[in-house]
Amino acid sequence: MIEYEYEPIPGLPGELPEGEQVLWQGTPSWESLAKRVFQVYTLSLYFIVLIVAHLIFRVMDGAPASMISGTLAWQGGLAVSVIALLGLLAHLYAKGTLYTLTNRRLVIRSGVALPMIINLPLSKVESAGLRRLRDGTGDITFLPTSDAKVYWMMLWPHVRPFHFKRVQPLLRGVEDPDVLARLLVNVIEELREINHETESVESGLVTAG
Repeated sequence: MIEYEYEPIPGLPGELPEGEQVLWQGTPSWESLAKRVFQVYTLSLYFIVLIVAHLIFRVMDGAPASMISGTLAWQGGLAVSVIALLGLLAHLYAKGTLYTLTNRRLVIRSGVALPMIINLPLSKVESAGLRRLRDGTGDITFLPTSDAKVYWMMLWPHVRPFHFKRVQPLLRGVEDPDVLARLLVNVIEELREINHETESVESGLVTAG
């Protein structure tokens, strides 16, 4: 994890090393963050049920119309304010996030007040998974190897919920998830082939020695 203020390349805190190149960049859907991170839809339903229940109680209790309208006004105003605030946070987090996939690593730039960079070498990725969503976007999870150091709080909200023992970075609400998934599979396979060839050469050198 790196804190930074300057981006020589969008989404990256420094120039790429020789041999490394950007293959894909994308941002999360703010609607996806609003719905599944900040639970805007769930809270909206909660407020509606709460207000309707309170309205029914007041009517059955014989409260005057002026009291009922006043209660509805402040409850509705509070509900709208909370939902609007959460929607704004979702928009800001989406705007401040950039996912970058190179032929060597996954980079997540995220943050509202202070942007941060999280680097995950693809050589440290044990497996990856794709979840397609009804809105046409998708989530891609990464399961790091046991020796990789990734932290739940530093990754939030780009992290798989309720997986604290094996923290899993999560690309949320990306467009064309199938395209990214195929690209990711190809990159990981190429890296494994390179590592296998390197190990074979090193093994041969040791044997020859």
